[in-house]
Amino acid sequence: MTPTATDVLPLLRALGEPNRLRLFMALRDKERCVRDLVDTEGLPQPLVSHHLRVLADAGLVVARRSEGFSLYAVSPDGLTAARQLAMELLDPAAVGPLARPGGNDGCCR
Repeated sequence: MTPTATDVLPLLRALGEPNRLRLFMALRDKERCVRDLVDTEGLPQPLVSHHLRVLADAGLVVARRSEGFSLYAVSPDGLTAARQLAMELLDPAAVGPLARPGGNDGCCR
């Protein structure tokens, strides 16, 4: 199955912003609350919350409530889906012959 732009864009947008990528990498170490991420990453709380929402919408992060706090962690299922999507997108075997170097002799002549 070939991924479409609709499939790939949420993942690329989620990880394509430097602050979101930093937050995602911080969550790969351990589950964290927003306050911890604010302190460790030096970002304002509203911005951290916004970025966590984008990561969650892309399926990369999940939240759970514990003792009145929201705790965020990497979603193993989301990572599996994202990995599969990236592997399909970046599969060299899926590149058509005309897209390869020297594959379109009739172009721009």
